[in-house]
Amino acid sequence: MNPEQELGRRLRAGIKKNEPMSLHTSWQVGGPADYYLLPADEAELQEIVRFSNRTGLPLFIFGNGTNLLVRDGGIRGLVVQIGAPFSYVHREGNLLCAGAGTSMTFLARAAAKTGLQGLSFAAGIPGSLGGALVMNAGAFGSYIGGLVAEIGLVRFDGEAVRLGREEIVFGYRQSNLAEKGIIVEALLELEEGDPDLLKSEVEKYLAERRRRHPSLPSAGSVFRNPPGRPAGCLIEEAGGKGLSVGPARVSEQHANFIVNPGGASARDIEELIEAVRQLVKEKFAVELQTEVRIVGEKR
Repeated sequence: MNPEQELGRRLRAGIKKNEPMSLHTSWQVGGPADYYLLPADEAELQEIVRFSNRTGLPLFIFGNGTNLLVRDGGIRGLVVQIGAPFSYVHREGNLLCAGAGTSMTFLARAAAKTGLQGLSFAAGIPGSLGGALVMNAGAFGSYIGGLVAEIGLVRFDGEAVRLGREEIVFGYRQSNLAEKGIIVEALLELEEGDPDLLKSEVEKYLAERRRRHPSLPSAGSVFRNPPGRPAGCLIEEAGGKGLSVGPARVSEQHANFIVNPGGASARDIEELIEAVRQLVKEKFAVELQTEVRIVGEKR
C-alpha cells in the first residue's frame, strides 16, 4: 500500500485523484488537484497535516472556492477543502461559535435568528468564515476581524491550538492568520439585539448586494480598493466595463467583478486581470492589487 492509499483509508471521504478544481471554485475554472481531500473533522485535518510533513507533499488549503483563481494546469500535492463538516453555528452567551466552513450568509442569518447583532453586514459576502478571517473580509464599513474573541486552528506541525484576540493582527483585507495555521473555528463576540429587526437587516443587506453585484459566476471583487477611490470606479472611468478576453469579461453591472458567462479558462481570466490593471495604471498611474488569490500552474 502506497502512502496516499494509507492516508485515504484513514479519511472517511477518502482521497480523489486529479479532481477538477473547476468543480470547487466560484469562477468555475481550474485544472486538476493531484489529491483532493475533504477532512471530516479536526482530527482528520491534523492527520493530513502530519502526512504532508512526513512525505514532503505540499499542502494547499481552501474553503468555498470564492476569492480564488486556480490556473488551468491545476495544483500539485494535497489540496484540502475546509467544507461542510466544518459548517456549524451555536451560541454561547454573547459569543457565537462557528466552524471555518460556515458560509458568511448562513452565519449572518444564524446570528440574527439567535438575537445577536453585529454580523448583518456579512450577509452576501461570498465564501466561508475561514477565508473571511484570513483576509479580514468586510462590507458596508464593517469587518469580521473586529468581532473575533478567539480562533481555533491546526498549526502546520499538526497541533491544535487556540489563539486569543491579542495574538491576531488584522488589517485592511489582511491578517496574520495564514502564517499561524489552518482555521477550524472562531468565537465571535456580539451584542444582544431584536431577532425580528436583525432578520430584516440581514435581508436588506442581501437585497442591496443582489442589486449591485452580478449573478454570473465570479469571485467577488477582483482588486483591493486603493486609498481614496474604489477600484470599481477607477476601472469604470478608465473604460474597463465590458472589456473581455475570450468569454471572460468585466461586468457591466460592477466593474470590479470579472464574470464567466460560460466557457472561460483561468488563462482568460488572468489575462483580463492584467489588462484591467494595465488600463488603470495608464489612465490614473494607480497600480491595482488583486484581492483574489491566483494559485496553481499554467497549462
